[in-house]
Amino acid sequence: MWAGRTLSGVDRFGKRDTTSLDGWWDSPEVKGESTDRPNADGEFDLPVYNQARLITASGNLHANSHLDLHEAMNFFTGAMSGRFQTSGHGSIQWADAKRNSGVKFTPVTDTFAQWQVRLKCVDPLKYGSTNTYSISSGSSYTTVFHRGNAVGYPTVTVSGSFPGGYVLQSSGGAEYRVTTALNATPHTIDMATGLLVRNGSVVSGGVTRADLWRIQGGSLATDMRLQPITTGSGTAAVTLLDTYI
Repeated sequence: MWAGRTLSGVDRFGKRDTTSLDGWWDSPEVKGESTDRPNADGEFDLPVYNQARLITASGNLHANSHLDLHEAMNFFTGAMSGRFQTSGHGSIQWADAKRNSGVKFTPVTDTFAQWQVRLKCVDPLKYGSTNTYSISSGSSYTTVFHRGNAVGYPTVTVSGSFPGGYVLQSSGGAEYRVTTALNATPHTIDMATGLLVRNGSVVSGGVTRADLWRIQGGSLATDMRLQPITTGSGTAAVTLLDTYI
């Protein structure tokens, strides 16, 4: 499915079959600079990154009627962007995608057409199910993991009462230390950016250490706990998406 449009299955217009799906199951192409080593073999070892994910989906439409075929064409060619999602082939995976060219819709008979759509995911990562964990202050470490194959970054919402602030700790030594008081309004921490948000606004000056926590996919988990700096108690709600590349 893309942007609410059925690519494989039955909708109100008829039955669709996806005959090819290129670029979704593969890793994206890589990008990076290449610099030769002067007067030596090989190149300098420079970092490489993933390019945007390019997808080409092609298939057929078996329409209920000639009228439905043209209604399906109007509906299908009108989308510009939306969520691309696959299911029924292992885990559910999705990504935000926008058109990378014109949508092709070619009627072959009165009730049969072929279609093709080319999409670009500027974020090459694919996402899946949401994993949630609840960590109470003062408790032992809680294991946090996801079932993807790439690095995922959790979002942590801390609520409760911590007059002197609190610290999130991992068993590997990472810390996110907040010295501003937490009272009635929860704090939300995005571990991808390190930003602390309260009531929709970024809190400035209240974080003295902000290690970013990268949660590796598969069986590589991270243990987390929540501790008050002085007194108080509360909980940390951790949300982490299965993340794929």
